[in-house]
Amino acid sequence: MRFLHISDLHIGKRIYNVDLLEDQKYILKQVLEMAHSRNCDGVLIAGDIYDKTQPSAQAIEVVDTFFTQLSMQGMPVYMISGNHDNSAQISYCSSILRKGGIYATERFCGTLQKITLYDIYGSLNLYLLPFVRPAHVRRFFPNEKINSYEEAIRVILQNTQIDEKDRNVLVAHQYVCGARTCESEERSIGGLDQIPAELFEKFCYTALGHLHSPQALLNGKMRYSGSILKYSFDEATQIKSALFVEIDGQGVAQVEKLPFVPLRDMRVLNGTMEELLQSPYSEDYLQITLNDKTMLLDAMGALRINFPNLLHLKMQNLTVGQEQEIESVQTEEKSPIEHFYDFYRLQNNGILPDEQRMLLIRQALREVEEEKD
Repeated sequence: MRFLHISDLHIGKRIYNVDLLEDQKYILKQVLEMAHSRNCDGVLIAGDIYDKTQPSAQAIEVVDTFFTQLSMQGMPVYMISGNHDNSAQISYCSSILRKGGIYATERFCGTLQKITLYDIYGSLNLYLLPFVRPAHVRRFFPNEKINSYEEAIRVILQNTQIDEKDRNVLVAHQYVCGARTCESEERSIGGLDQIPAELFEKFCYTALGHLHSPQALLNGKMRYSGSILKYSFDEATQIKSALFVEIDGQGVAQVEKLPFVPLRDMRVLNGTMEELLQSPYSEDYLQITLNDKTMLLDAMGALRINFPNLLHLKMQNLTVGQEQEIESVQTEEKSPIEHFYDFYRLQNNGILPDEQRMLLIRQALREVEEEKD
């Protein structure tokens, strides 16, 4: 059985003040080509199809075109909702979509959704688990103690009949212990949302989404494919890719990375103004650190002649140790906790709240989010 595993599309995402729809469409075209050329039996999409729970009409159109093209080439899609998605929207008309080969996870009802597939070796059970919070799971198991993400997932798995003698594959969107995180992800303080990898031992392959860095866990039986594009500058050195997964008759998964070629890369540069202006013209998304001996006027404007997609500029005066940062961030791009930081700094002369206070604030925001769901 051959699958193409991708996740964290975040269609409709903007970084700084830049719309990435053109870049995302460029990658989705490569996904279509990979799935076709590798003769895949399906595409696994492990959540965060959209970047917002209420995506724009343009973002919905991009996703609709992508799924239509996959359906037209006879390529089944097995997808789940992530923490950025509206789960009701993803599961909407799932029975009709299934006729076109698009298997969207149904609204969570306490157990894993199961789809049985067949190849020359026999059956393979594909399980779909959308992103869930403890509050979601408590509704279906009122007599169980469910206060953490680990307890929530453990209860779900204990109440789902899984025959370990079968070949079982899981698609999930959660934060597994030991995995690396990066700036473009939303995560909880103190690891409250982490889940032990050992909970997924019953599956011969777990296709994960949620974390944007590609990585393997549980001796390669669990993998994050990573986001389809670099969504923060600490991802600049990563190579984004799809995972081609081939599962043999014994349930052993062989995995190959198929790198994406971005329309515009995301890179970090540093040097003096003179050095950088002598560099080749580039439309890549850039973060630049200037280390001239004096602070320069309108450095952003001067550099954008050569680098029109310069997003973040740091000017570091090595002589006096002074540093200045220039960036353009849209208000809608900020998370609730970032808005709170800004408000607190304004009210307290730039002083940040202590760790204990921030823990309480994060917990309050988490509870609000769970109430909304």
